[in-house]
Amino acid sequence: MSEPGADQDGVAPTFRDLLMRSGLGLHALTTDTEQLGRTITWSHTTELHDPSPYLRGGELVCTVGISLRSAADCDTFVDALSRSGVAGICFGTGDVHDATPQALVDACTRVGLPLLIAPPAVPFSTVSRYIADFQFGGAVATARATNALVPELLSSQRRRESVRQLLDRAGQVLGCYFLLEPPGQAADAAVSVPVDGMGTVVWVGRGDPPEPAVLEVIARFVAAAQGERDIEAALARERVGQLLSLVERRMLLPDALNQLLDWPGLTAREIDCSAWPAGAGALLSMAFPDALVADAPEVCLVLSTGADRLDEIATDLSLPSGHAAAGPLTELGASIGQARIALDLARQRGGSIGPDQLSTFGSLLEGLPPSRLAPFKQQLIDPLEELDRDRGTQHVRTLRVFLAANGSLIDTARELFLHSNTVRHRLARIGQITGRNPLDFEDQAAFTIGLRAADRL
Repeated sequence: MSEPGADQDGVAPTFRDLLMRSGLGLHALTTDTEQLGRTITWSHTTELHDPSPYLRGGELVCTVGISLRSAADCDTFVDALSRSGVAGICFGTGDVHDATPQALVDACTRVGLPLLIAPPAVPFSTVSRYIADFQFGGAVATARATNALVPELLSSQRRRESVRQLLDRAGQVLGCYFLLEPPGQAADAAVSVPVDGMGTVVWVGRGDPPEPAVLEVIARFVAAAQGERDIEAALARERVGQLLSLVERRMLLPDALNQLLDWPGLTAREIDCSAWPAGAGALLSMAFPDALVADAPEVCLVLSTGADRLDEIATDLSLPSGHAAAGPLTELGASIGQARIALDLARQRGGSIGPDQLSTFGSLLEGLPPSRLAPFKQQLIDPLEELDRDRGTQHVRTLRVFLAANGSLIDTARELFLHSNTVRHRLARIGQITGRNPLDFEDQAAFTIGLRAADRL
């Protein structure tokens, strides 16, 4: 499937785009220019007779026609979609119907609804992905490229490689080549980004160039790599890192840092502590010129005062980061430990994690090692999954919906389209299998942990 162009970012695709540009192999049963020019806001897969309660308008409704067994079924389905203002229908052949029902074609023609046909080899997920990439292609491409780039560039900095070596690493990841032109010599370059005091990074390659945000990330690392040549600064960060590690392990009193380090922030009422990936010291020194940056074992620590732009800078640097609650110097050891935990969580979720996100049930579970969570999965979830697999039952799904509904039998029954007595019976069966009562608060917590462990492991 071909990727949409960057100039389409934020624009909804049309039926003509799906037919002519996506490469998906779809075909239409209409040549009406107006219908083919309709825009598609999103895709929605359904097998309901009347999915209108779940539609907002503008969707491409995808179905294999499980509920379309008669002409009346087709009329009911198409009329409901037409009233909801959908863009059109994508019908998948091969699973339920070998060919598109003529009654469906007639109903769509009657209300003027475009109808696309998807052959068996085209899953609806690829159609949905094309629509999403068409609208958000630039942001998606930037995120993918950045996620691939940053670990390689950090590795380059840890190895203290030259700017040329760093650019070569970036080129290998993106499948292109980068030049660092001296100041004033790359004014005509179509795809470039300036680096203060060094010149201009210029992209050389075929196909679509990197997004501007990706070039900015490379430029920041280039500037940091050049600054990393200051060995004295690098050694100073390592020394600070060793001292902060001693404070974290309670082998050095925090107050002693006043005699060992020349940083005015140590006298502040409160200090902000954040943790970043190892190897980012030079980059962070540039981003936080007034902060104390430390290259500690396996992590980079930043101490600052009144750092209101921490989240904004973390986003600009495209690095995961963990931030502790601001506290006095005497509590610095605990703040470092908290920042490390937040960084571990940020590595799993991406982005920046602050102290407010550490006080949630989910963050508590994610901070526990898998060995602590495994018994919950083995004793509470595995027996249910085995039964569901062998007998085609839905105990695990029922349990998930019940817990998500905060233990409401009525809401669970409504979500699963069941009678509340059926839900009650399933929960009782879960209790018999596991020895735990899903209606008991403590056992609900245990089941929740078991499901989280199953998802994580």
